[in-house]
Amino acid sequence: MMRAAETRPASYREEDNSIEIVWTTGARVLRFDWWDDEYYFEELSLDDGAVRLERLNAGAPLLDSHISRGLASVIGSVVPGSASVGNGEGTARVRLASTPDVADSVAKIRDGIVRNVSVGYSVHSFTRIENEGERPIMRATDWEPMELSFVAIPADAGAQSRSADPAQGGNPCIIRGAAATRKEHEMPEPTPSVAPAPAPTPALAAAPAAEPTLQPQRAEGISATRIRSICSRSDVGDSFALDLIARNEATPMSEADLTDAIATQLESTRARPALRIEVGATGTEEESHQRAIGDAMLVRSDPMFNLTPEQASAAREFRGLTLMELARDYLERSGISARGMGRLELAGAALGFRNGAMVTSDFANALSSAVNRRVRSAYEAAPQTFAPIVSRGTLPDFKPASIVGLGDAPQLQLVLENAEFTYGALSDTGMSYALKTYGKIIAITRQAIINDDKSLFSRIPTQFGRKAADLESDLVWGMLTSNPVMADSIALFHASHGNLAGSGSAISLSALAAAEQAMLTQTSPEGNYISGNRPAYLIVGPAKKVEAQQALAAVVANDTQKVNIFAGALQLIVEPRITGNQWYLSADPAAFDTIELSHLDGQEGLYLETQNGFDIDGVKTKARLDVGAAVIDHRGFYKNPGA
Repeated sequence: MMRAAETRPASYREEDNSIEIVWTTGARVLRFDWWDDEYYFEELSLDDGAVRLERLNAGAPLLDSHISRGLASVIGSVVPGSASVGNGEGTARVRLASTPDVADSVAKIRDGIVRNVSVGYSVHSFTRIENEGERPIMRATDWEPMELSFVAIPADAGAQSRSADPAQGGNPCIIRGAAATRKEHEMPEPTPSVAPAPAPTPALAAAPAAEPTLQPQRAEGISATRIRSICSRSDVGDSFALDLIARNEATPMSEADLTDAIATQLESTRARPALRIEVGATGTEEESHQRAIGDAMLVRSDPMFNLTPEQASAAREFRGLTLMELARDYLERSGISARGMGRLELAGAALGFRNGAMVTSDFANALSSAVNRRVRSAYEAAPQTFAPIVSRGTLPDFKPASIVGLGDAPQLQLVLENAEFTYGALSDTGMSYALKTYGKIIAITRQAIINDDKSLFSRIPTQFGRKAADLESDLVWGMLTSNPVMADSIALFHASHGNLAGSGSAISLSALAAAEQAMLTQTSPEGNYISGNRPAYLIVGPAKKVEAQQALAAVVANDTQKVNIFAGALQLIVEPRITGNQWYLSADPAAFDTIELSHLDGQEGLYLETQNGFDIDGVKTKARLDVGAAVIDHRGFYKNPGA
């Protein structure tokens, strides 16, 4: 937790580059309890023994805005032994760093431009005080300051830089006035006595009587300084503070009226965070923020992930953050206080699990988008050796689709003068196939966020995408290696089809010539020769790779009988799914039918969708592939069993 404080610029000592600060006045701050769904006041007790000062007096760090992720944010340290609590405030002297990287910040502190200090602390024990008709008070009776930070906006208006002379300096009268007023409000009766309580118990008993001392203010209202102070602690925004000041001038408010107005504002903004729309190519600010988070996660898991300079610049802000830090940052940007949340609760709130319901979460969308982009990138980048020998298509539904072959188109016939054109019939090959659905789900859970699981954006989605691409390869190459039965009830490679060598042989000039002749002499069912059915690709497995390369190599020959006529005529495809010595020839699918690979119309390739989890505490990304493959015509292929 953090509380704001104040520096005392006039107390700056040049000889040791140090300045005195007030790091707390124990001011009351409005909080929200997410477990009990209620607002309460938090107070820090400054009674004897309530504050553990060991860390501060051992030289606790002085940070820039509570940033504790690296050494660059350390701008000084507490002078050992200087921290103390007394007269209703905690004070210390801090030594500022003299390094060039923080010179600008130190100069602003020294000159009194930056005055506000915030204390980061941990509460070891609370005492709850309840009074009928009033908000409960959680009084920290055992708490420990962990670090001090210079900040732009404080939560405790009485905690700032200290002046050596209380009558001089920036605006000590306003600050001291706010602190003094605060002390009066906490007294049980409007008496001048300010003597310290003899024991913590009387101090706790004084809190319930705070409301009667506030009632007399209703006639003259609250000062604008007081309104600004409380609004800044409650994080309701400057515009709302100005509105309250105007309302107070028109109709004076009591302190109770002020806290009720702030509570109502917090409830409304947290139930429905306001969206700011920016006109431009990037869309809304929320969309830009989502994209930047996703880009940061992708680059963090893979520094070589391809981003534009603009995307890389926007993502730089988030690259060093863990998933938990990103979750906390998202909640704060959305107007949801994460203070007091446990790790599981914080992760769940960022994913959209709030108050027992699942709501839309930009943070979950950002993470899901990053996973989706990684899956799609891996799918598109995965090597698919079958690409040159297939034609791609789409099917409108999951019903079996008949295939019309190119070789079965009717012949053009002579049309005499004044004669009519005759109709030709397109006959299908008799082959048909249907789409099938394949899929899997990736879950982004609260546990994955807490564990800062980088594999969510690297290894897992990469394997996901590659497996989808491998599935398509399995379907296509399975058409050749399984030798399926065609529509004529004969296997794809069969002597009756004229596309299977009588005996296996090595890849040689004569074997390639025989295979080419077999393909060139194929005819259509009508008995016509097929001009486009010529070999374009030599397909082998790893066992025949070197032999195939030698067979297709160009040689410088001084005899025409030694010229390799297939050098440059065939392109080599090496596919690991082809085992043994078998080798194949394939026609160019642009010239003659080979294999058709189809996806569902409108969802070509891998389709990704995201859904809020019900059976899991997280968000699920589903990858779906609606795909089907079939050999269109046996005449576009030739097989040799090899030797």
